[in-house]
Amino acid sequence: MALENRLKTPSRGRRAVFLDRDGCINAMVYNPDFGIVDSPYHPDQFTLLPGVAEAVRAINTMGLLAVVISNQPGVAKGKCTMGLLDAVTQKMRQELSNVGAQLDGVYYCLHHPEAVVQEYHRVCDCRKPAPGLLVQAARELDIDLGASYMVGDGVTDILAGQAAGCRTVWLGSLKNDISHVMVEMDAHPDLVAADLQEAVKRIQEETLIDTARRRES
Repeated sequence: MALENRLKTPSRGRRAVFLDRDGCINAMVYNPDFGIVDSPYHPDQFTLLPGVAEAVRAINTMGLLAVVISNQPGVAKGKCTMGLLDAVTQKMRQELSNVGAQLDGVYYCLHHPEAVVQEYHRVCDCRKPAPGLLVQAARELDIDLGASYMVGDGVTDILAGQAAGCRTVWLGSLKNDISHVMVEMDAHPDLVAADLQEAVKRIQEETLIDTARRRES
């Protein structure tokens, strides 16, 4: 089924908070081999950002699904192996579990149009800003995209969330150059928060207001 048709398919499933990974859940790291700040490609490099575990636990307590949606082209670019990517994912899950928080799903796009590993060299519908991963998660986890949130610190996160029909939360500040980029790319976050912990508080506030309105109607 074509992606545009899948997006039109109605859903009355569960609500979710979709989370970008790098910069949202964990800290970025400096990669001396490439001279850039990049994703952690080894579990020893993986560190949860402050307040993230508490934020994910709050999502769990609210009864919403916590689902990671992330572009991870490291294997495609030859920067890490699939085994290392899996080890980083396991560490993320374990560190959250240690404080009573859990992820209900982890979805990665492994592709890249400039991949050096031929298996992953393609233009796909799952690499954000395309909404393919959110659509896949909605199908597999029975998620109502229209009642869910996409949270991230990248313009591509906002665009993917918009395309999937989610409410979107931008982590950062809409000042200076980034505001111009948002306008140019037609990215319009519904909420803005400094970090994931604040984002979840904003989602909690909206949920309480929505619940109160339903009771009054």
